[in-house]
Amino acid sequence: MSPKISRRRKRIEDVRCPAVKDLSDDVYHILHHSYVEILKMHRSIESADALIDMSRKTINDSWDVLKRLQNDGF
Repeated sequence: MSPKISRRRKRIEDVRCPAVKDLSDDVYHILHHSYVEILKMHRSIESADALIDMSRKTINDSWDVLKRLQNDGF
């Protein structure tokens, strides 16, 4: 039986600054919460960018259809 690899969520000390291990719990929790919120904003921005790209493609496709309809005499 193979041992299961535990997937631990990234914590602030793992990602950027291992020195936070020496900070008080209150400061650590504030930094961790800020880091989590920044990640959420980053994902939200990436999602919005993807939706904007999809909208632009849809607009271009619509213009192409309209041009073909005009060329066909509609």
